[in-house]
Amino acid sequence: MVAMALLLAGWPALAADDGAGAPERTVGSAQAFLHQVLPGNRYLSTPMSELLSRARREQLRGRFEPLPVVFEALPLEACVSRLSADISATRFLVTNPLDHGDASEAAVAELFGDSVIGNPEGMHFGAIRALHLSGNEVRMRFAGNSDDAVLVLESSETAERVHAAIEFLRTRCDPSRATGF
Repeated sequence: MVAMALLLAGWPALAADDGAGAPERTVGSAQAFLHQVLPGNRYLSTPMSELLSRARREQLRGRFEPLPVVFEALPLEACVSRLSADISATRFLVTNPLDHGDASEAAVAELFGDSVIGNPEGMHFGAIRALHLSGNEVRMRFAGNSDDAVLVLESSETAERVHAAIEFLRTRCDPSRATGF
């Protein structure tokens, strides 16, 4: 029994689960959760979504293959995390549905001039103006943008947890919260 207690002491999440309830949610714990869960999942940045919207406006079909893989979700400070994804293998494919022979593709790294997508200064969770969960996707609309950044998670259960963490951060980090509205 002592050996089990020592083993569980190394695993705070297991040791804390004594039936008394979940640990308290904080901005730090939400950012730590995203830091643990997001790497290895897929990400479509706002600039990438803007390319897809532009293709649609020109009556073309666009897609990214494969979607970039998140390799970093690093908390920089309270309410700010840097989300970075590898775009070195990602291609942007565009087809004309009216002319099946009319297709083109480009390396996304060449389009953006880097093999990594993500703002080096990080994203402020209080700048998220809309958040939507759809299956295994979490869509985030940041202030000043008309297109969403999209996290594509390995399962809908993970997406629900990520959505809950981001919603918590969005509401707790919103600077207008201090007004009471």
